[in-house]
This record gives sequence, C-alpha cells and structure tokens, in this order.
Amino acid sequence: MKKLSCYALVLLVSIVLGGCKHDSADTLEGAYGATQNGRIEPVIKVEKTEAGYVFDDFQNGNWRTGVDVVEPATKAEFEKLIGAPVDGPFMGLKTKMVLVAKVQPGFTAGKFKTSTGYLMVFMFGPVELTKL
Repeated sequence: MKKLSCYALVLLVSIVLGGCKHDSADTLEGAYGATQNGRIEPVIKVEKTEAGYVFDDFQNGNWRTGVDVVEPATKAEFEKLIGAPVDGPFMGLKTKMVLVAKVQPGFTAGKFKTSTGYLMVFMFGPVELTKL
C-alpha cells in the first residue's frame, strides 16, 4: 500500500509539473512596439477573443481589432520563411499576412538580429518587436 501511495504521488507531481509549461499562445498575448524614428511605437497586439487569438494593429492612435483568427506557426515554417535555423525555444502565431514569434534573444538571420527575442515577419521581412 505504501508503494502504491508513492507511485500515486509521483504521478500527481508529474501531472502538475507537466502543466507548468509555457508553450501556449498565452505567452505571446500582449502589445508590441517597434522602433520608429528612435522611439518604440505600438505596432501589433496579440489578443485573446472568444473565437481565438487575433492580431490587432495600431493605426492613428487606436487599436483596430483583427478579424482573422491566428494559427500556431511551427518552428519549421518559421525557419523556412526567415531562412535561418532556430536554436532554442520557439513560439509563433501566424495569419496569411504576418507572423509574430518569440525566439531566443540574440537570434540572427542574415543581417537581422533581435535582442528582445520578439519579432514580426511580413512581406517586407522581419522587424524586431519589444513587448510593451
């Protein structure tokens, strides 16, 4: 009986610790800015809605709520898009037009480098983001 209790305790601890992973889209939720004219300006926000996560964009001083529900982006998709391998953890969300990702700070791809670990990739290439 004592052995069974011990196994049950180990199983319970494993389940609890397994639930502590932060690999969900919740880790990307929030507002982000990019450096423009030497200042960090709001650009994009990852927002959780009833339908799922959406990207809001910042225009004329206001957040405009996105309508397209984003999908998870895989590390392989990101590496193909950016043209460089990712060492370390990766979390990304995408629509057809834009991808927001968190990578290891210091990540480089060609001439692009991120010190924050947050970036946005769209048709003009990658842009470093700062979480606001």
